[in-house]
Amino acid sequence: MLLNRRHALKTGAAAGLLPLTPAWGQAAARPFNINLLGFALGIHVPTTTAVLDILPTMGYAPKTQRMDQIRTLTQTLIAGAAEIGETDSMTVMSAVEAGADLKIVSLWYMHTSLVFVANADKVREFKDLEKPENVVAVNGKGDTTHVMLYGPLLKRGVDVKKVNIVEIGGSGARMQALQSGRVQAVPVHFDQAAELAKRGNFKVLLEPWKEYKAWINEVWACSGAWLKKKENERAVIDLIKAQMIAFRRANSDMAWFAANYRKHVTLPNAKDATDESLKPLWEGLTKEIKAFPHVIDMRLDLWQELLPVYQQAEAIQGKIKLDQVIETSLVKQAASELGG
Repeated sequence: MLLNRRHALKTGAAAGLLPLTPAWGQAAARPFNINLLGFALGIHVPTTTAVLDILPTMGYAPKTQRMDQIRTLTQTLIAGAAEIGETDSMTVMSAVEAGADLKIVSLWYMHTSLVFVANADKVREFKDLEKPENVVAVNGKGDTTHVMLYGPLLKRGVDVKKVNIVEIGGSGARMQALQSGRVQAVPVHFDQAAELAKRGNFKVLLEPWKEYKAWINEVWACSGAWLKKKENERAVIDLIKAQMIAFRRANSDMAWFAANYRKHVTLPNAKDATDESLKPLWEGLTKEIKAFPHVIDMRLDLWQELLPVYQQAEAIQGKIKLDQVIETSLVKQAASELGG
């Protein structure tokens, strides 16, 4: 049995599907407590697959818990209730400014697939967003779904202080609110925007990947003290390697992406999606948005461009130093070990 397992692992590595890691030599799988957000969409498919399907082949036993709010999830990292979690950079930076010991160690994907969708009967131009009857729903005030609007709206002359903002957690819930007429504009993922377009007079107002050099949305974060332990650093490096394996496979193999979409996406009827119906989503993520980089990019200048927007939106105070919170060495180590 052991010889067969070793052969399978070597074969998988040679095929470019699995990395060889020290974890495979361990007699028992290492528990890995990982907190995830409460939903998984198309853009989440590679990293979700990395966590749930690839990490177990590398000697880990992921134990995952899903949570609806990014701020709640970030608090679990501060409290030590999870080892690593899916959150966003602004929430982490704000927590660090308040004294928390957190590090951003990787991205969930490159370039958000969030777009800003509006009821075209109510919002005909950007200035219409200033009207009090036009309500904009975001996941949370001061989080990435809110702050990403600031730069583009200011550039178009919208007084963001006049925009009527409410909080509705989860892009699926925001879709429902837009369809019901309770709100008139929302940020949702672009595959959800395509669905909305089929159901009413809804239009995409903004595509962040065209507005910013990189609008970094969801990230992996963990405690800085936890990360100092070598076995934990090793676990993060292996997680990043699993991500890059999944990214490369997603980019090259639409059928693989579609199969894992059906397996992991939490949208209703995701299990019934056909390869044909998913092809536009796959092409958008891999070719237009370029969400899944061959090598994960953690350059500080990507965040440097975003800091003024974060600060203007009062998501952070602006006193943080990027190298205080962004740990770039682990993605470099993972890429070096993985090669290619």
